[in-house]
Amino acid sequence: MANPAGRHSSTRLVYRGAMLSIEFYVTHGGTAPAEEWLEQMPLASQQKFAALFVRMGDTGKIWNEHKFKHLTGTDKIFEFKVEADRVLCFFFVGKRLILTHGFRKAGDKTPKGEIERTEACKREFERGGRT
Repeated sequence: MANPAGRHSSTRLVYRGAMLSIEFYVTHGGTAPAEEWLEQMPLASQQKFAALFVRMGDTGKIWNEHKFKHLTGTDKIFEFKVEADRVLCFFFVGKRLILTHGFRKAGDKTPKGEIERTEACKREFERGGRT
């Protein structure tokens, strides 16, 4: 469905490393859900996520699956993890990693609705609704 305002989603740079640019997904309405979610977290958690974003940007990899992993059964959706907190993301051409949103994981499995939310952002972004 076309955006009636003619605006597209975009991104806001979080960190530009030697290997990847880490970016917040910005909605048609101008909000960045991952950024807003991270800002409401305790400073210690924000710092842990920031360290992961820097490591990923600088090296292009985080080998520890307790910190970053592909979500099995998804269309290339990944999650950064700090304790029970998660930030979902996807890779995009041009060495870009797009952070869509965050949430606190309550059980063993990542909720389907959270994955679907990121997959919808990814589809829209890939269709050209990006800057």
